Amino acid sequence: MASRSVSPGGALLRASRVFSIPPPLPRPMGELSSTAIFNSDTATLPHPIHQSITTPQSSLARGDWGFKRPLPLRSTTKTSTPFIRVEAIDTFEHITEFNSSADHSITLQKWQEMGVPLTTAMPDTNRGDFKAGEVRSVFESDLDSIAESDGGSRGKEDTRWKFKGPWLAGQTEGDFNAFLTSEVRKRKPEFQQYLRTACAKALTTEARHAAEGEMPPAVEASEVTEAQFTEFVKGLRNTRAELYKHIRDFLDLPPAPAKKVDVEQLLRNNGVNIPDNNVLPASRSPYAETGPPKTHPSAGLSYSLTNAHTYNHPVWGPQKNPPPVQSRVVMPKSAATGQFGAALGVGGFVTELPAGQDSFNLGGSGRFSRQHRQKEAPGTLTVDPSKVGGSKLWVHPTKAHVDPKGRVVLTVESGDPEAVAVHEGTTDQIPVVATPKLSSRTYGMGHAPSFDNLGARRNTGRGYGLNLGGRSEQAPARKEKPGKQDDPLSQLTGLM
Repeated sequence: MASRSVSPGGALLRASRVFSIPPPLPRPMGELSSTAIFNSDTATLPHPIHQSITTPQSSLARGDWGFKRPLPLRSTTKTSTPFIRVEAIDTFEHITEFNSSADHSITLQKWQEMGVPLTTAMPDTNRGDFKAGEVRSVFESDLDSIAESDGGSRGKEDTRWKFKGPWLAGQTEGDFNAFLTSEVRKRKPEFQQYLRTACAKALTTEARHAAEGEMPPAVEASEVTEAQFTEFVKGLRNTRAELYKHIRDFLDLPPAPAKKVDVEQLLRNNGVNIPDNNVLPASRSPYAETGPPKTHPSAGLSYSLTNAHTYNHPVWGPQKNPPPVQSRVVMPKSAATGQFGAALGVGGFVTELPAGQDSFNLGGSGRFSRQHRQKEAPGTLTVDPSKVGGSKLWVHPTKAHVDPKGRVVLTVESGDPEAVAVHEGTTDQIPVVATPKLSSRTYGMGHAPSFDNLGARRNTGRGYGLNLGGRSEQAPARKEKPGKQDDPLSQLTGLM
């Protein structure tokens, strides 16, 4: 209910769905390329630009979506996905233009069902608390921050994801010149006042370091003389790193990529990295090499820190791996099209095969995994017209991050054979691997078991609650010889 101080028109606008619809985002631009690129106006965009709207079933039957006029029932009720995006609320012809938004809405539902957490991009080198190859959740306290820098040392504010200024390393020469002309030059008086304040702080620090008795008062910016200010500016011009620090704080710029280590210079210095005042220091930000994202790093897809939870199957109990996700081969390997790696469609997102695999591998080293690999791998090499709906593969989504262009980069792993069997209900088709016999070897006064055949026990459903027994169908039980029943090692083998 609106308060009494609100006018009737204001109360109507506050409760109106039309008034609460945000303006659409600009349409994403295509990539600059010398080759011809064919785009479709009806293709699904990389990210939504309109708000997705739905309505309850009771209102859907009447065509009531909360707008000025009811929407036609023929185009809104004969669908299993009642989601729309409104492009124009009231046109010149007095109609409401809308389209289906099921493409992005259903994709969001699929992503939430997969439960993939959003992480930062993996850095190539160590940066402070970030180790090379390490991924961290975008919702950690030292990353999920938009606090601006206070002009001090680079700390938590250096790892934030939102900045007012552009990422200079990702700009072209024309964009950089336009930024200087439109944004930087008109702020020259403000920057001089900023430098004067920084000079006052430097003079205060120098005076307090030199003081032996009573602490001197802080120097104000108005007390700085022209000679002191000129000397301070000359010192900044000779120290590139310090000057860039002040420029970053004033314009609120994202961190720049760190300079690569010069191996020859290290060899000349006997392996000692001598700091250079003209070299920019390495940043702790995970976005220094790629640039900060345009939106929140999670993009609103997920709000969980990790996917560290155990899936509890109703029959087999807690599982080692979560249920696999069925992916579709949307583009096989083909050197003719320039695509040297197969592309998979997982939950509405396109990703590549697991890293380091020339052909799709379902994991494991037993006969069961080899059979599946021979059955599913042809779909990633050439198009198989006999597959209804295309070739499909089982994968495990592990992590994902959003790049600076707003695209979701998803990483998947090969589907575990036992997890696929549990999910499909084909656990009776998993071959039973025989339990290896332990051979005795004289070692001192006793007997030491040999684990040479321990690798044959890998695909035994351990971690999935599968009761696969201890003997293979191809390897029947071997009768014990007379006189071996009392052998301790034989009894141990029976327990294994």
